[in-house]
Amino acid sequence: MESPSSPAPATPPATGDDCFTMKKWQFKLRKPSPAIHSARQWRVVQSAKPQRRMRDHDAPIMSTAHQLHAHEPSRDAMSPCSGSLNKTMCTQDVEQTVQNCDWISTLPDDILIKILSLLTVSDAAMTDCLSTRWRHLWKNVDCLIFDLYSLRMPESEICYYHQKPCLRKAQVTKFVRKTNGFLRNHYGNRIKEFTIRFPLTSVNASELDHWIRFAASASTEKLCLDFYDKNRSSCLDIFPDEPYNFILSPFSNGRGCQLGELTLSNCSLGTTPENLSGFACLHFLKLSRVSLADAAVSNIISSCCALRSLIIEFCDQLFHLTITCSQLLNLNVEFCNDLSSVCIHADNLDKFAYKGHNVNIEYKYAPFLDIIRVYFTEMDECPLDFISALPKLPKLETLILQCPAPVQVPRALRHTFRFTNLKMIVFFLLKSWKECICSLAYLLKAAPLLEYFGVHGFSKLKEQPNELNMTWPEDLTFARLHIIVIKGFSGEPELMELLYFLLRRAPALKSLQVETRAYEPFFVRKEKHKSEDQERCRYATEMASTHLAPKVPSTVAFSIT
Repeated sequence: MESPSSPAPATPPATGDDCFTMKKWQFKLRKPSPAIHSARQWRVVQSAKPQRRMRDHDAPIMSTAHQLHAHEPSRDAMSPCSGSLNKTMCTQDVEQTVQNCDWISTLPDDILIKILSLLTVSDAAMTDCLSTRWRHLWKNVDCLIFDLYSLRMPESEICYYHQKPCLRKAQVTKFVRKTNGFLRNHYGNRIKEFTIRFPLTSVNASELDHWIRFAASASTEKLCLDFYDKNRSSCLDIFPDEPYNFILSPFSNGRGCQLGELTLSNCSLGTTPENLSGFACLHFLKLSRVSLADAAVSNIISSCCALRSLIIEFCDQLFHLTITCSQLLNLNVEFCNDLSSVCIHADNLDKFAYKGHNVNIEYKYAPFLDIIRVYFTEMDECPLDFISALPKLPKLETLILQCPAPVQVPRALRHTFRFTNLKMIVFFLLKSWKECICSLAYLLKAAPLLEYFGVHGFSKLKEQPNELNMTWPEDLTFARLHIIVIKGFSGEPELMELLYFLLRRAPALKSLQVETRAYEPFFVRKEKHKSEDQERCRYATEMASTHLAPKVPSTVAFSIT
């Protein structure tokens, strides 16, 4: 039995997480001593564990409990029962006080602001009414994303914009009003991400100029302006508004120098200022559906001395694209319909992707280029011709090509010098190759270091097997080929013959994967009836299980999905 006059010191939980588990702790009232004031003294004991000292941040709670009970009349005078009953009632009162404590509000401002930055701007602003502790915290959030979802606007009505112009005008006005309200109350401290995702045009130029100046003055690190209307219909949009002209003046003379990522979609770029020092830290730039001249692109890129990744897509007003950047590592040029030539001056480039029609490529020096992706859509164009126009590629290891039409064997043999160091080759076949499938084998023959080979088929309906006159290369062994992946497989006879050939010539093969899921190539989308695709998949699975599986060695992991 403990002595009332000499209590054992109480010890708090060892970690901060333990202080939330209050069920294990009890608050007991110590019998007051005649020499002490009538205010009761409190201590914490744990029934089954060694006693620990109370944590300093629990002192306010104990003080509150002390004040609650210091002014109460003596329970000894009210009831003849003393001791255990008195202690039980006091324990319950203090436990209730601990449970009602707002633990989250005691966290530092930096942590609370970080939590609020994970919410939408609307949800973060609603915390303003919780208490005075939360009243202004949301004004410091560093992630500002304004779109239909974050502003709680009905997304279903956007589909009727072009049918109901009055609805479009009302929604645009509502979006601008809400965004202005948030930015008017925000403190404008250093912002990590500022995103506007809504179909706005030049009609809203004054508001957009103000928002961009706000982002620049707040030292924004990531700026995204996406004004593309995914529901736009040319037949309904008879009088389209002019795209918004993005202003570059806020990023000149060193302002906005913290900007690291910039994404522009469905806008225009006019005359560029001579000094764009605000782009000195820019390492990512994406221009999608942006109306700009060749000189504007060149001036912007030349100002981005730290640029690492550049994406240009659907920019139809570009004719001669010149890219000069010594630090550029990743370059994507996609579907620029009027583009005729691309001139690249980037010695450190290691990834290059091109999608669209064939263009003249000027690239004199590529010592580190190791990944190339070329996707052609025109039937009379061959991506191998595009590859041959590039300079020597001593580091090239990965090649991904989309072939709109079959390639004859003689034409393929003219480009085998590009395959010497390749370790990964993937072909996207948009048409049935029939006997021309042998061209792939001749290309693979020129890649002695090949480890991964993939073919993405054209996913047509089943075709009845017929006799194919195949001429495969002789004295060929793929000593390092470990993985073969066939996607969009429909049971095509030419693909079956190609797999038979590879199984015979790849002694180190470890995995063969066949996927029957329909594949839709880039920029070539065709609607397929669900029942037809299910029939095609059943036929492809049957062909692979019946004819291909028996010829797969036991040492190869074979799968059909």
